[in-house]
Parts: sequence; structure tokens; C-alpha cells
Amino acid sequence: MLLLPGDNSFIVSRGVTVFFNGVSEKETIVYEVQSVSERTIQVVFHESSGSIPGPVFELSHDEFDLDDDQILMIQPLLSATSFAPAGEEFQVQCSIDSFSTFVRFTKLPYCLLISKADALYTAQHLPGKYLLEGDLLYHIGPNWIPSHSAVYLGVDYATAMTDECLGLNDGKTFGESYPFLTHGYNLVEEGVFVFPNDIENHSFVNLFNYDTYESRWLKYWSSGFTGAMRYSGDITPLERRQISRYIFEEANHGAMWSVGLAWSGYLNLPFTKQDIYSCVGLVEKAYESAGRNIVPLWEDLFYLNSFEQFSRTIPVPEITSPVGELIEFRVNALIAEWRFVGYDKWSFSDHAWIWRSTNGVELQSEAGTLLDKHDHCIFRWTPQEVGDYEIPFRFFGEFGEKTIEKVHTLTIHVVGE
Repeated sequence: MLLLPGDNSFIVSRGVTVFFNGVSEKETIVYEVQSVSERTIQVVFHESSGSIPGPVFELSHDEFDLDDDQILMIQPLLSATSFAPAGEEFQVQCSIDSFSTFVRFTKLPYCLLISKADALYTAQHLPGKYLLEGDLLYHIGPNWIPSHSAVYLGVDYATAMTDECLGLNDGKTFGESYPFLTHGYNLVEEGVFVFPNDIENHSFVNLFNYDTYESRWLKYWSSGFTGAMRYSGDITPLERRQISRYIFEEANHGAMWSVGLAWSGYLNLPFTKQDIYSCVGLVEKAYESAGRNIVPLWEDLFYLNSFEQFSRTIPVPEITSPVGELIEFRVNALIAEWRFVGYDKWSFSDHAWIWRSTNGVELQSEAGTLLDKHDHCIFRWTPQEVGDYEIPFRFFGEFGEKTIEKVHTLTIHVVGE
């Protein structure tokens, strides 16, 4: 795109207009729209246009066909390999109204991801004993950055290396690539692990005390946990075992954590098995190893984030429990609100969309009870008869001066002792 003095705006793609201030001489803006999914537009600006100052992006809600229960996110990648600003200070300011989102940068970013997200998500925090090997775990952050992807395993290394004991579940083991620790993956006796990396951990939160599925996801991270999710297609027990095996094998090779370089999935290092993974890249590669891509390959060739992956999963639809045993778990809505977050290397914006946990849940069944705990609820039920029970939950909250809602039905298979 050729930018001339006095002609300081152009349409990048449908719904996205960019404005420049103080253009005094002819400039060339080199960009391309590399990926368009159902929810996200990906725009890459090439290095030749990196010196253009002060762009302002206007994103039209109408042009993006934004529903009343959706929000528009803009997620910048500031260099070809990282979120972090390279060299000089890089600032972002966002503002919203009913029809448009405005985003101002001090200079052009390397890449923009413009995505439609839901203003309300459902979250049922099922204990590990109800999950299946290969189920998916997500933590939601401002604008989904930072956010986190992991895989529930439920098996140890020895079991994962066999095709035996399919359906075994220890209730606590999960696999992830996580940047905040440098001490290898065997952190505690339970076998929960993260990948070693080259980031010093003294400036980060030490999670040694939170390294089981129950203690980390169901407690420490509970306010931002989306609840366990599941691959939406067909997947066999053997394929689930392959997912666990892949993660253990990569940990055994000493795989390293990276942000930026590996967010499209992985990066092969020559002459070594020490591949570089991000959290979402690890999850995607594990599923690809079983022939079950979560995100279509053509949509993650350049860049993949947890939001795109999460959007293609479903809440766990069914669990199995013995008759006479107490079923208990946290359930909550996650409602988006526009909140001041400050400027740091993760958020890049003084304001962002934050999803907060609320008690906006209604049990639409005579089976069980809901206990109100201020920002969430607790579902409790002790089934007395064998059978299949459908338990509908209505999730609701106030957004944009109106009530929005979703309904999720959990099927509980009650079996004999």
C-alpha cells in the first residue's frame, strides 16, 4: 500500500481501517492478511514498514458481524519471534464504544490478531477422576494473553509407554510447557511436570506447591480456569494414550519452552531431539501425533494461540460415577468486562477484556443442589439409583446492559459399585 501526504488512511481488510498522523512524504506499507478463520483475522506487517509512526486501527463491530454476546479482541505480536518489545518502547492504547474498537500503537506491530471472543464462557471444574486421558485444560487471561494450554494425562511415564491399562486415571497428572520454572519436569512425586527452559525463575511465581491438577487448576488457578474441555471429534483410547506418550517422550528429550518462535506449533532444532514448544504448541503437536489436529493445519502454520485452540473444543459432556458416591465440583460463569490492567510485557495495553468468575449459574434439574459461594457455585449430588441423568446448567451474566446466557448439559452415568 502506497501512503501519500494528506491520504493517511486505508482499509487493511473488511472491518479494519488504519490511520496515520503526520505523514509528510511518500511511504510504502507492506502487509498481508495471512490467515482468516471463523473467529480471527491475522495481519502481518513486513519489516519495510516498521518505521511508520503512530498508527491507529479502527475496528468496526458491524463489519465483523459481532453478536450482542461477543467482544472484539486485538492481540499484537511485536516482533517476528516474541510478544516483548524489541529495543525501543512499544505502547498500545485501546478504547471501545458500542460500534467500534480503536487501538493506537507508537509504531506498527509485526502482526495483529483480530478475534471475536465470547463475552460469556461456562466453567465446570470437574475433579480429575472424571476426566479422560488427553482432555484439555485452559487458563484465560486479559484478551487471552497471557493464557495457557495443557493436557490432562492421568497416567505416569511407565504407563504412557505401553498400550495397556487404557482408561487408567490417577486423578492428578497433567502435561504442559510452562515458562516459570527451570528445574526439569519431575517436580513432585506425583509425576506432574513442566518443561525445562532457559528463563530464570526468580522473577516469577514459584509453583512447586501447586503442581497437581487439583491443587493448581482446581484451586490456585480456579478463578481463570475454563474447566476441563474435550476434543470435539472422535478419538479412541489408543489415540488418547499416544497423546500422553508424546508429551512424556518430549519431556524426556529435554524439550525447551519458548514464546513467539514456537507458537505455530513447534520448532525443530538441528542435530537434537530438543524441540522448542510453547504451551499451545505442545498440545497441538501431541494431538497431531495421534492424527487428531485440534486446529486445522492451514490455520496454524504461522501462529497459534490458546484462544484459537480453545474455541475448537467443547466442555466435557459426560462423566461416570458410582451409585451412592458424592459428586461435587465448582461451577461458574466467566463474564467479560473492560478493565484497567496497566502496561507490561504481557498485556501491552492499559485496558483489556478480563473474564471474571461469577456465581451466575442456575441448576435446571431436580438432581443435586447448588451452593452459592459469592463468585462461583458448588454442585453437589449423591445419586441413589443407577441410570443416565442429564443435568442442565444455565450460565448467565450482565453484559452491555443486558443479560446474556448459555446452557450446558452434563450427562452423568451412574453405575453400580
